[in-house]
Amino acid sequence: MTHIFLRQLPAWIFACIMLSCSKDQGISPPGTASLSLINALPAGTPYLLPNFNGTDPIVWYRAALKLTYATIDKNALAMSAYSGEQKLAIYRYPDTLAKSTPLYNLVLNLQRGSSYTLFLTGTLAAPDTMFTTDVIPFHPSTDSVMGVRFVNLSAGSAPVNFSITGATTGPEVSGLAYKSMTAFKMYPATSTVSNYNFEVRDPATNTLLASYNATGINLLIGANGKRFRNFTLAYMASVTDATTRKVMFIDTYTPN
Repeated sequence: MTHIFLRQLPAWIFACIMLSCSKDQGISPPGTASLSLINALPAGTPYLLPNFNGTDPIVWYRAALKLTYATIDKNALAMSAYSGEQKLAIYRYPDTLAKSTPLYNLVLNLQRGSSYTLFLTGTLAAPDTMFTTDVIPFHPSTDSVMGVRFVNLSAGSAPVNFSITGATTGPEVSGLAYKSMTAFKMYPATSTVSNYNFEVRDPATNTLLASYNATGINLLIGANGKRFRNFTLAYMASVTDATTRKVMFIDTYTPN
């Protein structure tokens, strides 16, 4: 999901350089914070547009970062050009003119060397956020595992269960309420594991609400490898529209 829209050309060039240093490349600039943005607002709008100049007009409109609902763009998962007090206004596309009112008008406190995730959730009538400071586990080379944490981002929903298809030990997580998140749980990521099919179910009826198949776990290196990495499994949905039920499997980065 990114390019940042800054007014002056020198500032724009600086932002582009900083944002090009993504976490998965391991070359982020020192003394900055890592911020990931996740669109979990099932609002029936094609995009949310963040503006790191707050409510000042978006100048670089054509290059604006567009956050699509329940869709991952790596550019929005490793933004690292920020630290300290950071203004952030987020608009509903195409309401981005000077007179437009942002859905979210935030001031974030981003500490150097820390990693954060901002989940944009709620409803159009009542936008909501979940802002987390991410403590990312380290996996030594002797442990062929991946870390997964679970979060419920379905505004107004009842608590949900997270399960793995075929597991005989019960749910991985039981009764996870809205805006609740677990700690990271470790899962084997070896050549003997081909995939994990994660399910979100209604605890009362055991009805399947949504699922995500994490494949490629036996590919231990390369773009699809999961070993030694950490992920967020996020459930999002409108309680009035079953078609919006989605699960995202999100890379969780840590700053250098």
